[in-house]
Amino acid sequence: MNTTNVETERKYLIRFPDLAYLRSIAGCREMAMVQTYLERKEPEVERRVRSITENGGTVYIYTEKRPRAYLSRFEDEREVTREEYERLRKEDGYSELVKTRYAFPFAGHTMEIDVYPPDIGGDVMAGYAILEVEMSDPDETVEFPEFLEILKEVTDEKRYHNKTLAKLMAKDEW
Repeated sequence: MNTTNVETERKYLIRFPDLAYLRSIAGCREMAMVQTYLERKEPEVERRVRSITENGGTVYIYTEKRPRAYLSRFEDEREVTREEYERLRKEDGYSELVKTRYAFPFAGHTMEIDVYPPDIGGDVMAGYAILEVEMSDPDETVEFPEFLEILKEVTDEKRYHNKTLAKLMAKDEW
């Protein structure tokens, strides 16, 4: 797997969802993730490695993201071996984020809800989660499931970006 995509997404702060209900949704995927941000080799390129465990199997992904336009970035991804994943974490890693992602289809989109362990970062996200919705167009209207309580859009709020959460959680501050 080696793909280049354009990623256009919006992020929302939501009230912590009912996880049992999420698991009951047809097509819902539950993935345990460890996301490690890597030192930049180029100023505009964000790099990370991620382990994704689902249904007893784990894959390792290397990703580079580059700016494209408002809400959009180029995203290059490729699967890597566990050895390469561990090497990159050790040599270039500077902050790590642990989360569980629940992804399910809704109204023509994939809803991705990230929940974080309550004991990380001084309860930074206790009572909350982040909803990410990928879109084909930045002006696209998004419909939300009624069972989610959307508190506010946080797309432009860096404090809710995964990279920022990883840094803050590593320092145990908010």
